[in-house]
Amino acid sequence: MKKVLIAYNNDSECELHDFFESCADEAKAFCVENNLDYISIFPPTLNKDNVIDSMLEYDVCVLSAHGDSSGIYNEGQEEIVSIHTINYNFKDKGFYAIACSCAQNLYPQLRQVGLSFFVGYSGEFRVKGEREPFVVSAMSGLKSLMQGNTIEEAKMDMLRCFDEQIKLLDGTNPWAAAYLLNNRECLVFEGENIFV
Repeated sequence: MKKVLIAYNNDSECELHDFFESCADEAKAFCVENNLDYISIFPPTLNKDNVIDSMLEYDVCVLSAHGDSSGIYNEGQEEIVSIHTINYNFKDKGFYAIACSCAQNLYPQLRQVGLSFFVGYSGEFRVKGEREPFVVSAMSGLKSLMQGNTIEEAKMDMLRCFDEQIKLLDGTNPWAAAYLLNNRECLVFEGENIFV
């Protein structure tokens, strides 16, 4: 049975903390539905030691927090996982990130150490207006992977979900639809599904 580490920044001082926590809640619900063991890491214990060390025992890391091209950070702007952290514990594991730009430099480094699959974004992940369409879209790929679909199938499921949510928003909130389209275009979804 695969084990999932769910790490997220829900610090109330952090912009988008409610969005990050909602993504984590979705991940927890998927784990329960699919009988997968999981643990949660969040402030004040959201740090590189707790996340990276735990990956020795866990198969997938789901991480929702602020990021940039080099890494993903906690509420104190300290690195959780970055190009500067020692990432060998991600060998043969999955990494599912809801964070800005982490596919640029962090993903190539994780791939170099033997990461099995990566889901993340090559540009800025934007959220505007109601959170639900953004949460549903961002988490749809994980749900598909946990149901045993291949990487290609899960990626197509996720792109379809983005398209559906964009279409729904287009008539009510065109700006939010544009933000969601940006997220879709920045999506990086590669590797091999270890839930199979």
